[in-house]
Amino acid sequence: MTETRRRRARRLFAVAAVCTAALPTAPALAAPDQLSLIEDEKLMLESGPEVQAQALDEAKALGADLIRANVIWARVAPSSNSTKKPKGFNGKKPESYGGNFAMLDSFVAGAQARGMQVLLTPTGPIPAWASRCKGSVAARKVCKPDPKLFGDFVRALGTKYPTVKYWSIWNEPNLGSWLKPQYEVVGGVAVQKSASLYRSLAKSAISSLRATGHKTTTDQIWLGETAPLGDDPSGCSAQRKLRAPKGCAKKITKTSPETFLRGVFCLSKSGGSLGGVEGKEQGCKGYKKLAINGYAHHPYTRGGSRPPLSKTNAGEITIGVASRLTRLLDQAGKRKRIPSKLPVHFTEHGWQTNPPGVNDIFAVTDAQQSEYINQSDWIAYKNKRVKTVAQYKIVDDQSIGAGFQMGLRLFNGGARKPSYDAYKLPIWVSKKGSNVTVYGQVRPLEPGAAGTVDVQNAPAGSSAFKTVQSVPVTSANGIFTVDLPDTGGTWRLKWGDVTSRQAEVASK
Repeated sequence: MTETRRRRARRLFAVAAVCTAALPTAPALAAPDQLSLIEDEKLMLESGPEVQAQALDEAKALGADLIRANVIWARVAPSSNSTKKPKGFNGKKPESYGGNFAMLDSFVAGAQARGMQVLLTPTGPIPAWASRCKGSVAARKVCKPDPKLFGDFVRALGTKYPTVKYWSIWNEPNLGSWLKPQYEVVGGVAVQKSASLYRSLAKSAISSLRATGHKTTTDQIWLGETAPLGDDPSGCSAQRKLRAPKGCAKKITKTSPETFLRGVFCLSKSGGSLGGVEGKEQGCKGYKKLAINGYAHHPYTRGGSRPPLSKTNAGEITIGVASRLTRLLDQAGKRKRIPSKLPVHFTEHGWQTNPPGVNDIFAVTDAQQSEYINQSDWIAYKNKRVKTVAQYKIVDDQSIGAGFQMGLRLFNGGARKPSYDAYKLPIWVSKKGSNVTVYGQVRPLEPGAAGTVDVQNAPAGSSAFKTVQSVPVTSANGIFTVDLPDTGGTWRLKWGDVTSRQAEVASK
């Protein structure tokens, strides 16, 4: 929150006010409850105990408060490739999963031992025997999960991890790669289906968490984990409609989050209650408020390669148009679908880079990745509803062309990208009258610890940086803003041996 100036009551003080504006101001402090989240399952769950421990150490050093992991049902359930549930298997009991939770056990214990919280996201793909669809095993693993069996799985997790206090339900349920069908033919038309499927899964998961002592009075229980975009095959309008022509049912592979949430919350386009045939198709009768206390979202731009404030299509929700999400949530709150004024958590986010050997045309430069990470932090900071910001991946995926190269380090040798220190020590400089507002964060600073960061400037055309002001940082999350005279040139932050990227005054 930037510092505001007192209004001068009299014109006589106008000159004095101008003089005062030219002087540095004391830093303003942000709300202490915005968390920094890091996610990297490849390192933390899939590469063995030694790599896991190193990754947790690194996440802590980078300043993470919260570590997220998708807990994929099919990976821990027995006989997940069989269409028949194992005889005698009781999905509610953690011991029924044998030793399949071993890496998750050390992940939870290791993160908490380092002072970080854990966010678990129970999700598909599912064991084939938990699907209500026919067809191949591969097709069944994302198709119509049985809500009761999913609830059993969540109950086992809730029982096994009593110290985990952050939970979210299903990863990207508006994408067909995680939940099918997105649309289904009903009565001769393609009807949005994944929203009502997801609502059933969420209700079952919430009930199971409550039964194991994880309630909204003690824990964070978040809905959503939605992807930001939709697709719109010609004539199908998956961006905006809960119903589409029959032929669209197989064409639509992802639903825009706005349309998806209208289905989940049974809302009309105007924010009223969804009625008529659409209300019936979405199972809206007797809607009971969902017992949650947060909403999780992945605010990527298209391809993870466009600037944070780039234009979006109808129905999409990227970081630059997060107001679309809060408007939907407020409409749902007004209709008593969820609690009112629900906080928003960005739980997966990043920018696709183009490391050597990848040749990804849908990628940003290393400098742009650093800039966009910092700009996103600034955007989230200004939005009082956003309580969590995310960095997806510490290290790039090794799968060339098919993976995510959003990490802060390269996969081949692990060399640090410029974004590594840019993430640790973000900076954003914006114009404010004759001054500039310098936003920054000492992300690794421990809550309650005092620190000092140097705000430095170099004149235009020069690389000689000098400290303009040393700023004491005392906020719980290391965030600060300070207003300084606009002297032109380039700005940076210095904290110990960490230096931020060099930032010019932003146009927006």
